[in-house]
Amino acid sequence: MDDTILQVTYFAAPGPQNTAATLAAALRRARELGLTRVVVASDTGATARRVLDTFGGEFQVSVVTNAPGLSLPVGKLHDYLPPFRALKRKLVQAGVKAVPVSLTEAQVAELRGRGATVLRIDWKRLAGFARIDLRALERIGVAVRVALCCAVAAYLEGALPAGEEAIALAGTGFGGGGADTALVVRPAAEWRDWRVLETVVRPRESPPAE
Repeated sequence: MDDTILQVTYFAAPGPQNTAATLAAALRRARELGLTRVVVASDTGATARRVLDTFGGEFQVSVVTNAPGLSLPVGKLHDYLPPFRALKRKLVQAGVKAVPVSLTEAQVAELRGRGATVLRIDWKRLAGFARIDLRALERIGVAVRVALCCAVAAYLEGALPAGEEAIALAGTGFGGGGADTALVVRPAAEWRDWRVLETVVRPRESPPAE
């Protein structure tokens, strides 16, 4: 490949308000590169549905979520930005103690019915494959780490073949959801050979590590 000059968007702030722009930029770059696979992190199915609306039919979409029934205490939600603080206050006032970070079986069935591959991330298996602490990536962006982890999970479950480039999507999460990060990744049989080839979009600054 010849030298490439790309326009990369760095959002002023992370959050779900960037979802439409993230998906549009990811779709454009995927088409430019001739890619066929997309991986997206999803806790409630909302972002996965938007990805299927955007990419469905043209791309093979893999949705990655956590083990069944997992939730996050409201007290651990990001609150370093005003919109996140407002969401946290709203949930507390409503008496919500925890928010889901895993698709229900009904949500899984719905997404599969729309043609998506849905899988649950096995954090122990992922850690054994990479053998490093991927949380260091949060110095670049929380969603960068999540997107790459979801791509690895998809590879380990056979949804991404080694050597085939794919789009990996994630959001800063746990403070509003959505997607604000898109990467081009290339899986490999060995972790040392994995590559994050391109940053399509991401927030310029990420929240503190989770």
